[in-house]
Amino acid sequence: MEHPTFDVDLAIILCEMNSFKDGLLFLYEKMKLYKEVIACYMQAHDHDKLIACCRKLGDSTQGGDPSLWGDLLKYFGDLGEDCSKEVKEVLTYIERDDVLPPIVVLQTLSKNSCLTLSVVKDYIARKLEQESKLIEDDRKSIDKYQEETTSMRKEIQELRTNAKIFQLSKCTACTFTLDLPAVHFMCMHSFHLRCLGDNEKECPECSPEYRAVLETRRNLEQNAKDQDRFFHQVKSSKDGFSVIADYFSKGIVSKTANGTCST
Repeated sequence: MEHPTFDVDLAIILCEMNSFKDGLLFLYEKMKLYKEVIACYMQAHDHDKLIACCRKLGDSTQGGDPSLWGDLLKYFGDLGEDCSKEVKEVLTYIERDDVLPPIVVLQTLSKNSCLTLSVVKDYIARKLEQESKLIEDDRKSIDKYQEETTSMRKEIQELRTNAKIFQLSKCTACTFTLDLPAVHFMCMHSFHLRCLGDNEKECPECSPEYRAVLETRRNLEQNAKDQDRFFHQVKSSKDGFSVIADYFSKGIVSKTANGTCST
């Protein structure tokens, strides 16, 4: 609530003393105390208004708090009565906003003995299908990277053991016929020496991309030195393992002699 013309805390106390529910709900919502809002509906066991409230206050695109759906699911899990219709609707929003992992959903709802497997069957089936697709995509990526790695190793071995034949007939920079003195790079780009100017140690075509990669690596290494930031990223991510894997994949996290990992 922006610049209220009254004492908000006192107003809440007065509403509670006089059981003025509408006033409490108004104040809680204006102060963005959304969990207190849904708590009022939970106490009243008003399921229709409870779900309607979460639709309004749990919409992240409108500045809401999607975690309210998790609180709502926990409420129905602890309710101890058949609320299949409500749970199915709540699962729709939990799935849409990816609020909770499936295992947490199952653990939460398993506490309510009145709910049957049919309530979560469709939800779990869709989640399993999504996970299967992700696994398949990961396998394809792994195969692709393995092929690229094998190809790179083969190319490196050839560079070490075999002579490289440069057959480019035109300068990559000016596109005129290549004549001496000329400079050939292992990336198979060739230039007149005069076209390179003072920079004859790196390919002008490939160096911007190479420098960008080096800069990205330097930035990531700098970030990795800040362990607080690293652990914050792990904790705040929905998939902390992917953050750790990303650091490993970029060679930022190294393994020390005693078997521990350091950044």
